[in-house]
Amino acid sequence: MESIESAIAFIGGPAALWILASVYFGSVIVERVWALWGNPDYDNKDALCSIGLNLISSVLNLVIAILIPLALYVAVFDNLRLVSEMSLLLAIPLAFLFHELAYYWDHRLAHRIGLLWAFHAIHHSSNEFNHSTAARGFVFDGQLKNLFALPAAFVGIDPVVYIAVSVCTNAFGIWNHASYVPRMGWIDRVLMTPKMHKVHHANQPQYIDRNYSQVTLLYDRLFGSVAHLAEEPDPGLVKRVYDNNPLTAQFAGLKQLKDRMDHAERWQDKLAYLWRPPEWSHDGVCRSDCPKYGALPAS
Repeated sequence: MESIESAIAFIGGPAALWILASVYFGSVIVERVWALWGNPDYDNKDALCSIGLNLISSVLNLVIAILIPLALYVAVFDNLRLVSEMSLLLAIPLAFLFHELAYYWDHRLAHRIGLLWAFHAIHHSSNEFNHSTAARGFVFDGQLKNLFALPAAFVGIDPVVYIAVSVCTNAFGIWNHASYVPRMGWIDRVLMTPKMHKVHHANQPQYIDRNYSQVTLLYDRLFGSVAHLAEEPDPGLVKRVYDNNPLTAQFAGLKQLKDRMDHAERWQDKLAYLWRPPEWSHDGVCRSDCPKYGALPAS
């Protein structure tokens, strides 16, 4: 038990960010070396763009996504928790279930609310699927999961335990963007393996808005959003982006949102694009994610 406590204290402490950074950049380097033999078509410009987007969002997220959410979590844990002391053997699996649920609903809402999709779309904007795309993101993407984590604090899960579990699940989330992992048989029906997560990144109609979870398929099964692998997934947005400049590529989702809003004349319709799903339009003309709904994109 002492060894588990020591591991949790280390992973969930000040080393957390260094661990994730090491996992991310280590995975990118290993995959790039593998690609010298296994994937000669590896897109270096796309990968460098993803890394640049990660660095930009990581620096800006230090306050927005780390310090403020951590302060809120600690405040709830210190003042409102239901259980004063919780054993580590109970806290770890509970933290995992809470984290998976928070991740799932943050991710699902990011796909179904126009403004949140504009923030999240950059993660899907790469036309490649590899470790470099794992942390491709926009500074305001994924912030809801910090609020959705507060029930874990309310129940009484120590912040260090929750952070440690988050580090481990996020490390898994980096691995499941691997381009070199093949289908894994029955494991693909239990865990969010690389092939199952590649389904989530695909733009084919049967794959759009599916497989939201990070580690398991538990909540996708529970909430009816799982899609199993059939034809090989084709990663990228329906309306593809070919911008490899991280300074401009990070605004691709916002630009596509603005383009849809510009078609509306009434301000009520313009504002509706912010909360309606990305395929919605004020005039019934599909301008995003059209293949999912059997419609043709607007010309």
